[in-house]
Amino acid sequence: MNLLRTSLIALFLLCCGKQAEPSTATPKAPADRMVQLPLEPIDHKTIRTAILDVETLNGLESTHGLASMLGLTPPTATPPSNAWLTEHSPRWAALSAHLGQRIVSIATEIQRDLVVNHKDAVRWPAGNVGRRLDPNWLQSDIALFKLSGIVNRMDRRDFLTGEPCGELRLLYRLAYRAQRTEREVSSPLPFTLNVVASTSCLEGPEAEAKGWVVPESDSLEDRLNALKSGPLAYDKLKLKQVEVNAQVVRFPSGVETEFAGQALYLLRAYTFDEQHNAIERTLENTPDVIGILNNEAMHKDLLNWVTTHVNDIDLGVYQIPKRFLATEALSWSTLGINRWANKPFDALFANHLDSIPQPGAKSLWVSTPKAVVDRLNNGSCIGCHQSSTTAGFHLLGNDDPTLSGVTNRLQLPFSAHFHAEQSRRQLAVAALANGEEPSRYRPHSLTTGQPSAATNGNCIPSEHTGDFKNLNGLTCAADQTCEVVVRDERVGIQFGQCMPKESDLKAGNTCRSGTIIASTISTKGAFNLRAYAETFQQQQRYELPEDKSFDYEAFNCRPTVIGVPLGRAFRRCTNSERDFEAILANPEVEEICAVVGGSRFDACVEKDFHSCLDQVIGRGMVSSCNQDHFCREDYICQQLPYQLSGVPTEQGQALVERGTGFCTPTYFVFQLRLDGHPTP
Repeated sequence: MNLLRTSLIALFLLCCGKQAEPSTATPKAPADRMVQLPLEPIDHKTIRTAILDVETLNGLESTHGLASMLGLTPPTATPPSNAWLTEHSPRWAALSAHLGQRIVSIATEIQRDLVVNHKDAVRWPAGNVGRRLDPNWLQSDIALFKLSGIVNRMDRRDFLTGEPCGELRLLYRLAYRAQRTEREVSSPLPFTLNVVASTSCLEGPEAEAKGWVVPESDSLEDRLNALKSGPLAYDKLKLKQVEVNAQVVRFPSGVETEFAGQALYLLRAYTFDEQHNAIERTLENTPDVIGILNNEAMHKDLLNWVTTHVNDIDLGVYQIPKRFLATEALSWSTLGINRWANKPFDALFANHLDSIPQPGAKSLWVSTPKAVVDRLNNGSCIGCHQSSTTAGFHLLGNDDPTLSGVTNRLQLPFSAHFHAEQSRRQLAVAALANGEEPSRYRPHSLTTGQPSAATNGNCIPSEHTGDFKNLNGLTCAADQTCEVVVRDERVGIQFGQCMPKESDLKAGNTCRSGTIIASTISTKGAFNLRAYAETFQQQQRYELPEDKSFDYEAFNCRPTVIGVPLGRAFRRCTNSERDFEAILANPEVEEICAVVGGSRFDACVEKDFHSCLDQVIGRGMVSSCNQDHFCREDYICQQLPYQLSGVPTEQGQALVERGTGFCTPTYFVFQLRLDGHPTP
């Protein structure tokens, strides 16, 4: 599947030759005068806003890999090890050392058992103990950072001072290759680096935008040549900062039985000085909550700033002054979209809504002060990374078959928000290429561009519809209701899910709901550090059985204790469903007979999951997914492992090639959990 390679509308430049002499004695027109006729406008669908195909990225690794962006000449065309980076790059040595110290420091402030290595975790049944990321991954000889995506962010030019061509973002995913006794094992890990570069933009934004038009001949060689000589020309790029998004602590579902597991993500940004020291950068629009709460004057100043920038906040185009911002942030999964722990502006302004002015008639999204606060939450690093994401990531990259095993692959490499953003960004870049000014409005990250939300999709419940000017696809179908299935009373605006009637229940649907019970706010560092101590009081929604008595027609609610957030409706597969008959005939079928976990999956946690999971062939009915129908929060679209015994190979491969996958709890996929991997 390649969403971004589209055919180019041909551009023709017509010219005329020497003009005929007039019959009168008037002066002759200049010889060979060129007459440029109006060009056909560039179609936004021909604009490349991201480079995601593995073939192209592999071809760019030698020139745009992490080593190159840090100023090194890599030793091979493949990514060098992190040990090599540490030895040869003072920048990487400094950044990885500082980051490693922060990972250890955060873990010491968590008052629960945390282990680092797999050999220590297996002392607990099914590895049910908290895990902490081992910083040695950052300097290991079996670890590497692979180029996993390049994103065109020219659209950010409209609120970046002095950057008329916006930004270029190069994403690198932490991965490893380790030699076992009999074979090599490998996997990506839940850790990304986003290298942000600005461009020289010497020829102006119009010429820069045209460089992102897909060539008419789009062979790999032509594609690489066009990119390397155009928008990715190395001498045009200037490293701006390195952004980090890493899962640093994880509590499995056996520890967090109500949340179905919890994970803590560390968000940071760095730049470098002339001596190659790593310098901490502030995080865009992400407040230092504790620092502001402890400084009454600063709190008042920030509130005053908000009151004078409501219009920009409404558009989603604003820059909070640096003096209010944090250099480090933490975000929490699961149930992240509903948790106060991921809402920094609720923590700051919950008791100050009367001081925020009512948005004016010309606002496009927000209607009330509550909506202004929610817009601020959504624009922070924390809110963005836990809103319509896949485990706190918007882009993970397509799986390289040489790194991801059969049972460890994703069908969709990006979040619903990233996918929805592509058309807006294409329109913005096309406008620049056509000499026009693009729209500045940025939708809320929960909006998908669809007319209405899918079953269990995000929506705005009736209690909050008056807070927004339009609902932008955040409404439900006529036969469903928008219900708040996770309630946190500290949050100003609670988003809901589109819930079906019990008679319309399908496999994979949410079957539990509940309330988050608060923990004590941290008094230093990140305000939400102690969110791991929160509890979730839940209840059944449809009175379904939760034992292992499965039926072909009646549903069972698989409970959170086995790792499925908010439970999921489940039943056995019929013979025709095992052969994928219905879904092959109709891509819109919402259920699929996929590979599921169970006790055998739990046993794999205690072993080498690379080989163990190949033997797990339990199947059951769950939700299907594709680029037009994403999974609900805390679930991810996994690729169907048709290579396994017990799965019809030909039919399964046809579904994969068509782009159909199955929804699975995020932490059932080992590349999205820091545990279960070898020692670095």
